[in-house]
Amino acid sequence: MIAPFNRLDRPMRHLLPVLSAAVVASAATVPVMAGTPFQTPAPATASAGVSIEAVRSWLTGVGAVVGEVQRDGPAPWIAVADGEVQWMVHFYGCQADVCDDIQFSARAADPSITLDRVNAWNRDQRFLKAFYVTGSDGVPSAVVQYDVLLTPGAGVAQLNDPAAVWIEALDRFLAHLGQAQ
Repeated sequence: MIAPFNRLDRPMRHLLPVLSAAVVASAATVPVMAGTPFQTPAPATASAGVSIEAVRSWLTGVGAVVGEVQRDGPAPWIAVADGEVQWMVHFYGCQADVCDDIQFSARAADPSITLDRVNAWNRDQRFLKAFYVTGSDGVPSAVVQYDVLLTPGAGVAQLNDPAAVWIEALDRFLAHLGQAQ
């Protein structure tokens, strides 16, 4: 369960201007070629290569409190405390704890959460998608997720932009649910 979302600041908040500037700068360097058909790259023979420990270290380095690796069958995950907000990083396509894809996720539980409110988020927003559940304690909840496909050879630095999207959109999601100030 996520702790109450009545927070004024979050440790990773300082990354947003830096990461947003990096997104704008990188977009300016992408060439546009009219009339060139899109070609699917050949499948990589090696893993996309983000180790769980590298992700843990990166998150700790940007101010989050990161738990130990947990395992739920073949899908490892870590818990992240970012100020008062708690979320998780799930790892997929892993071989020897080097993983091809990740998913950020969070759960908000509150009696005021409704299916209509969750559906309104999904209808009006992009990137983060949510679903409505009732917890084992009977309290209505919303789970929000953001899938990130990783690029071979790019390392943990490729998480900067998706993390900025996640943090900003998670704040909007929580505000949408009435969980943030």
